[in-house]
Amino acid sequence: MAPGFFWGLILILLGLAIIFRIVFDVNLFRIIIAVAIILFGVSILLGKNRISGQSKKDRDVIFSDHTYREIPHDGTKYDVVFGKSVYDFTGMDPQIKETISIKIDVVFGSAIIKINPDMPVRIKSEAVFGGSRMPDGNTVAFGSITYNTDSFKRDLPHFFIESDVVFGGIEVRAK
Repeated sequence: MAPGFFWGLILILLGLAIIFRIVFDVNLFRIIIAVAIILFGVSILLGKNRISGQSKKDRDVIFSDHTYREIPHDGTKYDVVFGKSVYDFTGMDPQIKETISIKIDVVFGSAIIKINPDMPVRIKSEAVFGGSRMPDGNTVAFGSITYNTDSFKRDLPHFFIESDVVFGGIEVRAK
């Protein structure tokens, strides 16, 4: 997070607290401190220089939304923090030649993952105070869930999606 943005936000919130305190007799000092701590924590966790929009990696969505239609490479990682992303992988070739593994993490946000049901896909999702919904209707709110398309075979090349969700939601759609 840019220091200018952080301190600018703190000063704006401090000014609002003074106005609210005088006009409405509301103590916003604790709220300002809480927001500052949350923003600082998000910036430390993500190690970003920006707090809104996409990061420099163009695969992280923070306080915004984005739709991805790219064909991912093995090892690609996506992050969603306080935002929403749609991952449309339906354009991938169902006759996959090598295993492709990607990771999608969602924190205080949501993600929709669209897959081709004819492609061999394995999805493993871990949820903590969040939710993951698979195309077969199975869901998890706390724990893990695994979903395989009908064409998935363990020893053959496939598309593997590992996802973690904390205080958010992931929905997988087979279309």
